[in-house]
Amino acid sequence: MSFLTKLVLVPALLAVVRSEFPFDLEADLELEPGVTRNEDLTSYRLPEDLDPIHADIEITPYFETAPAGKEPFTFDGVTRHIFKAVKDNLNAFVLQDNVRDVRTVSLTTADGTLVALNAANPFERIRQYFFLKINLAEGITLVNGEIYHLTIEYIGNINETPMTRGMFRGSYIDNGTLHWYAACHLQPTHGRQLFPSFDEPGFKSTFNITVNRPANFTETFSNMRIRDTVDMGDRVKEYFYQTPRMSAYLITIHISAHFKVLSENYDNEKSYRIIGRPNAEGQGEYALEVGPPLTKWMEDYFGIEYYTMGEDMKNDQLASPDWASGATENWGLVSYRELRLLYEEGETNAADKISIGTITAHELAHKWFGNYITARWWDNVWINEGFASYFEYFAMDAVDKDLELKDQFNIMYLQSALSADSSASTRALRHTVNSPAEVTGHFSGISYTKGASLLLMLKHFLSEDTFKKALHTFLVDRAYEHAFPEDLYRAFKAAVTEDGIIGNVDIEAFLNTWVDQPGYPVLSVSVDTNSGLVSLKQDRFYLSATATPTDETWPLPLTYTTSRNPDWENLTPSEVMLGKTHQIPIEPGYDWVIFNVQQQGIYRVNYDTKTWENIANSLRSNHATIHHLNRAQIVDDVFALMRSENMKYDLGFRVLDFLKQDTSYFSWYPAITGLNWIRNRFLHLPEVLAQYDEQMYEFLDAVIKDLGYDVPSVEPVTKTLNRFYTLTFACNIGHKGCTEDAVQKFRAYRDGTSSSVNPNLRRHVFCQGLREGGYEDWKFLKERLLRSNNQADSIAMLRSLGCTPNEQAIQEYLEMLLSDNIKAQDRLNGFTFLFMGNRGNSKVALQFLKQRVADIRAAVILPASFNSILSNMAAYLDNEGLDDMEQWLRNNQADVPEFNVGLNAIASARTSMKWGTDRAKEILEAVQGSGTVPGGAASIIVPTITLLLSSVVAMMLR
Repeated sequence: MSFLTKLVLVPALLAVVRSEFPFDLEADLELEPGVTRNEDLTSYRLPEDLDPIHADIEITPYFETAPAGKEPFTFDGVTRHIFKAVKDNLNAFVLQDNVRDVRTVSLTTADGTLVALNAANPFERIRQYFFLKINLAEGITLVNGEIYHLTIEYIGNINETPMTRGMFRGSYIDNGTLHWYAACHLQPTHGRQLFPSFDEPGFKSTFNITVNRPANFTETFSNMRIRDTVDMGDRVKEYFYQTPRMSAYLITIHISAHFKVLSENYDNEKSYRIIGRPNAEGQGEYALEVGPPLTKWMEDYFGIEYYTMGEDMKNDQLASPDWASGATENWGLVSYRELRLLYEEGETNAADKISIGTITAHELAHKWFGNYITARWWDNVWINEGFASYFEYFAMDAVDKDLELKDQFNIMYLQSALSADSSASTRALRHTVNSPAEVTGHFSGISYTKGASLLLMLKHFLSEDTFKKALHTFLVDRAYEHAFPEDLYRAFKAAVTEDGIIGNVDIEAFLNTWVDQPGYPVLSVSVDTNSGLVSLKQDRFYLSATATPTDETWPLPLTYTTSRNPDWENLTPSEVMLGKTHQIPIEPGYDWVIFNVQQQGIYRVNYDTKTWENIANSLRSNHATIHHLNRAQIVDDVFALMRSENMKYDLGFRVLDFLKQDTSYFSWYPAITGLNWIRNRFLHLPEVLAQYDEQMYEFLDAVIKDLGYDVPSVEPVTKTLNRFYTLTFACNIGHKGCTEDAVQKFRAYRDGTSSSVNPNLRRHVFCQGLREGGYEDWKFLKERLLRSNNQADSIAMLRSLGCTPNEQAIQEYLEMLLSDNIKAQDRLNGFTFLFMGNRGNSKVALQFLKQRVADIRAAVILPASFNSILSNMAAYLDNEGLDDMEQWLRNNQADVPEFNVGLNAIASARTSMKWGTDRAKEILEAVQGSGTVPGGAASIIVPTITLLLSSVVAMMLR
């Protein structure tokens, strides 16, 4: 995994944040000061002049106490590359380099003969491209086909935080003492920070790693086991076994004084271990419980054993207190942010516990898709991430059916893909990237969610047996090599041909369209109820009603069922729609037809009005007559169709009226997203907001009664999740029962009359307790945060601390975000939690930003993170706050070079406010269900700007 769970970072978390975000808003490598990045983006790629075979890497790290002549938090490095020249007449060649300093470079032939370098300029560091260029002596060239050894001595940085990746330093506190450790996070373009290297995924070689660790440290963890150690007095030299042939970004090293094995399976041949800080003892058991069966399931599914991929392979999972992403799939030693691996009973909620299983599955799937075979270049990162994302749900579902992950995939991944891929500017799965910044940007929701959703659609189109056969062929054919999408297409073609399926559909053309074409279709369905003829038309779906239509089409596997004889289990497509239009004759006389059975295909569906009315009537009469995944589909599609102006709000809310009876998690998860999105456009209209919320209470009545305010000892996990998200929404909108129960639980816990609050209730209980409490309540929870020994629990409390309306607490919260008490990886989320917790907090934060802009920029590390703070803050400000922010940005452009990011966010916020103002009357009438309201339409109040300005302060203080 890399960046999305990773910012995982999981789509589940992303979807929740987006649903709570008021407005629509649309990492980078660090250079040395004074170095200008070149914008000729094609210049960042290495020429394919050399073929790397092997590299030796030796690291000597220095921590806070460094010997004379050495700087703290640096390391000495020596690397020797063995490579073959594959081009004639090379008088110079390049590697990628972003280390601190290069000291010496030497080149020999395979037999040890020195190759002369240019005496005046043996090497040069082309910093704007991250290149190390080796210049041979005049008249000397490499011989095509010959082997060479390149040795480089250099100094590297142990970077201050994980956000800049490379080798970095992390820390934890045990019994009041601060402990440092060093770790490597090299994906995607940060191998060059560890050593001058062939730092592209398509360049593969084997590696021997040697670490000279301090003698008082525990053994180092790396990709492979330790082969030998040599005592050198104050240091121990550790030699590791040679890695499999792999990409440089998969190298990992963890050097620490106290990290230990927390849990293990005690199987020397098929070792599986959970590693972490010593004071996390007991938190690795759940990860150990799921990891070995996941590994075995994947071995059986792919037909390739993990432990045969390299000599003496191990399967370690390490919990790192500091980690930039959710987890990273290094061969032999996966590193996770702690909350994605460590589970503590009574402290970790169900959503975070599930993510331990799914992210473990994701990282293990990478052993086959990403490590065993690798995308040639990051333009096809979906080959790595799409497969890993697919199997994170379906492998974990096979291991634990009770989690209902096969069904959760729809609301967490497929619907996230539909959301992410609905703009005019969306990118295809295969998308050209060159610079490090572009590479980072391509680790996006599209690569993960749409890639995984394509595989789900493909499995049902071809059958699971053919799907498995194609994957096995692909893995065997490209083992230990890089791969292009065309390699995958050929494997599917071979499997389809051998199994004799799908008739005249060209599977290579099918895949090429879905991979290279951005977006997806909305299927318009028009039914002639007298003849039974169903007319279909596909158009690219745009969420924006002003987007320019296109003529794009997709090969669309179709499934459908009717009310006369509904079949919700047949997921094999009956036919493939290849053109713009299509017709299907079915028996006349039914009430409705529903396409995309269990929503296994990547498309939305919009029916003619009569069919929508029939579906609405059926749902109101007995919502259980329609499969829960198709109810989830209907909810998600209706909100998208209303927003895109493909459906009137009165019709949409007539369809959604069934939510007043339905209590299913699968219906309510997308419903909360959609209802909240609309609600957030009314935040500047207090009277409208009050009327909207009144209707929301009616929608919530049945589901809250079904869920209750407490967590029983035994219930389906999806019910626990439903309560987790639904009560958060209910309390956020001021639902009386939710808020009263939450405040009572918080005060009982604060006063000591209750020993704990169930972790599955803490999000809304702690938040509401602080919203209706004072500074002392906030301080109570802050002290609990500082004492916490579980990262998932700590993040839950950080989120809740942002809910306070107390200005003293807000100031202390903001100061805390800039301190070492909050990990660098959590600071951006910390700012967002503050804005989300209470909308008025953004105005206090704006004044703080004005005074501390440089400190905030330094604390969040990455330019993209600072940009996000500006954007997120604007999204939560009222009109007065937006005016204040705009004036500040325009007056301080020299100090805030990112001012255009802020100005664009301000414009977006104002556009969203106008959207709400323009549609308030129409939407309120639709939500209230009759097109009018008691007393006539005049009772729906849409404030004027004057009334808005006078009432907005009162709304802020609610």
